[in-house]
Amino acid sequence: MFFGKIAIYPYVRQTDISKSMQLSSGWYMAKGVKNTVERRLTGKRYQKCVASLFCCVLLSFLNSALAFNEAQPSQAQQAAPQASFATIPVIYIKVAGTSPPGTPDYLKSPSNEGTAGASVAIKDANITGKFLGYQFELTEISVPSIGELQASLAKIRKHSGSSANANHKAISSNQQGNIAPVVLLDMRSSDKVKAASIEQLIATIQSTLPNAVFFNVANSDDLLRQNSCRLPLFHTIPSYQMKADALAQWFRTKRIDEIFAVYGKTADDAAYLAAFKRSAKKFKLSLVESKQWQDSFDLRRAAFAEIPQFTRTTETYQAVFTADSAAQFAYSLPFNTYYPVPVVGAAGLKALGWHFTHEQWGARQLQSRFNDGFNRHMNEVDFAAYLAVTAVANAAQQGSDLEQQGILNTLLSDDYTLGAYKGRPLSIRPHTHQFRQPIALAHEDALVTHAPLEGFLHQTNELDTLGATHTTCKDKL
Repeated sequence: MFFGKIAIYPYVRQTDISKSMQLSSGWYMAKGVKNTVERRLTGKRYQKCVASLFCCVLLSFLNSALAFNEAQPSQAQQAAPQASFATIPVIYIKVAGTSPPGTPDYLKSPSNEGTAGASVAIKDANITGKFLGYQFELTEISVPSIGELQASLAKIRKHSGSSANANHKAISSNQQGNIAPVVLLDMRSSDKVKAASIEQLIATIQSTLPNAVFFNVANSDDLLRQNSCRLPLFHTIPSYQMKADALAQWFRTKRIDEIFAVYGKTADDAAYLAAFKRSAKKFKLSLVESKQWQDSFDLRRAAFAEIPQFTRTTETYQAVFTADSAAQFAYSLPFNTYYPVPVVGAAGLKALGWHFTHEQWGARQLQSRFNDGFNRHMNEVDFAAYLAVTAVANAAQQGSDLEQQGILNTLLSDDYTLGAYKGRPLSIRPHTHQFRQPIALAHEDALVTHAPLEGFLHQTNELDTLGATHTTCKDKL
């Protein structure tokens, strides 16, 4: 018989009806019954079977509707927090001076340099934090000078984690004290920003955030590492000494011994040149001459004619080292020098903490996530900020207390290491708080290699062939 457009074949086994109940459509249920029919019936038995089948279909739809309603949270449930998380504030402090006249636009730093890398690290860390009961929150404070930063201390205090500390027990019941704010410092050396002024600034911030942990993500000056060992300050950006040693290793490998140095007028340029002089002595290189750049002509018009004259020396050289943090001249030196030799340092072959062409050891995934999020390449300051947040997140994953002393104990422990897409486990030098890490040697379009290079050995850690490995610190003497 037919019921509407559905053929009904009554008197089916109970097991077949149960199997048919798993189907979500009445049409498909009827077909399932049809395939397992045993025999037709008529009269009252037929009517009873039709009624039973109709009830089964109705119950199936009702169960589906109830399950859907239970899956949808009410407005009250949506408004209520799903879980209690401990908030770890990340405060990015940038002293962003204006670029000097003459810097090409394509060489200027992006406005979100550093903060972009921290954002990627926070997004990654919060995925694990959902299960461990913590989350990172980023606040950026950008000022043109250190003096104007004093007015922002109130804002720093606001984001110091007072509200987060109320949920501190979300991580573990035995943690005591306050959650340590993570302060990322983006302050380059200049005539107004020196190592001593940065140390004073940290002391000032400590008066507002006494339990903060600081990370230097942009300043490569070695003096900052030698004079601030007592501070809770770590350096994720490579030092100038590490970069200079990486270049010197490349020179020795290529049997290039005679170097001509050109440097700019900033404090960063002087610091980089001083580091390279130490590297030249360490690796037995000859620095034939050092010359400060003079803005006596227009590079846009007369570079091809003037630069060969400027780079002419009484002694021959095999390479040119450049220190030009403000991007004033180094970009014009390759293929323009008096002797046609390689240019290294601020142009040509650069020693960097990170390069956008690096894709080994999982780095390609990090590069892709960064490009997708910010539509540009990741640079070494972005990576230094990423590394700082990742280090704290890694400490939290290891069960470290999130107060200052707990983080310091974890990062400075002898067995602490951190994977960071560089092929070697990163660790921290206990006396200067510098992150040991390979240095990328790269030019504009490709990665050449990573230092330390093969053949340069160390008695404990090959990464210590790069940079100063002081066993004492000046502020401890």
